[in-house]
Amino acid sequence: MKEALIITQRDVEENISLKEVIDIVEKTYRWYGEGEIIMPTKITLNMDSLGLPNWLNSMPAYIRPLDVVGIKWVGGFKENKGKGLPYIMGQILLNNPRTGELRALVDGNLITNMRTGAQSAVFAKYLASKTDILTIIGGGTQGIFTALCMLELFDLKEIRVSDISKDACEHFTKIVSQKTSIPVKAYDSNEEAVKDADIIVTATTANTPLVYKKWVKPGVFISSIGSYQELEEELILKADKRYVDHMGQNLHRGEFYNCFQKGILKESDITGEIGDVICGKALRRERPDEIIVASPIGMGCLDIATGAIIYNRILESDNEVIMKFSIIRTSSSVEV
Repeated sequence: MKEALIITQRDVEENISLKEVIDIVEKTYRWYGEGEIIMPTKITLNMDSLGLPNWLNSMPAYIRPLDVVGIKWVGGFKENKGKGLPYIMGQILLNNPRTGELRALVDGNLITNMRTGAQSAVFAKYLASKTDILTIIGGGTQGIFTALCMLELFDLKEIRVSDISKDACEHFTKIVSQKTSIPVKAYDSNEEAVKDADIIVTATTANTPLVYKKWVKPGVFISSIGSYQELEEELILKADKRYVDHMGQNLHRGEFYNCFQKGILKESDITGEIGDVICGKALRRERPDEIIVASPIGMGCLDIATGAIIYNRILESDNEVIMKFSIIRTSSSVEV
């Protein structure tokens, strides 16, 4: 049996750029729409009932164009902040799809943040009407990466952030301002932050409305990447179009879940999955004034594809990273 690589967070950082992650996320969405990926709905392990306020997701996928099968094992750990650790912790296993041999154990923390930011950027590429003003509700790590990915794709004129934490807003503006010369502004009010915004991304752990229909303008594109409902029910129901990344997963989690449970939203009310949009199988925006809401809650194939690109790049280099025993780094070497 061949030795497997242990790919640390620093290895990830050194072997793939944010632009490359956006590219592989878009390709993977397309492959999924073309039927080139097998990916069941993620399974969630919730430990609340036994006294631990934590959860873990099991997210396997087979990606034929990359000749890889793998699984992402990732979760949220509420007490990590007080321990100096990220809330989200994840690992990715890559296997040979023919023999089952382990190819690599990959640190999944940075990959998770990069591909999560890339998700909304790719959605916006196909569904946004204008891209002048971007508003991020939630100034944490995933909000920061979303802003950085949007900067890679669009000629933004202004970036706004709103968060219940003033420190989070200050950190967001500091990091994002280092990457751009356009104004990056913090707001105390969600309402003021979303006024006249072309793209709105909610990136929080909230399960309460953060954005209301009366606040947003016609033509806005809204991406809710949190695990729970972050938008007003009226905004969801009266949107002109609604999109998801993976229908099965959105029936169990994410922005539309409560509406599905109440029976006020049906699968037929979802315009399509982003993979089908990219492939031309589902409708895109038809008018510039349409209000469009999307729920990209995360697909394991994106992480596995990103990990596979890094793995192949390392194999092709002279980098000596093959180690039988190593500790995966959990603290970020990137200031976010």
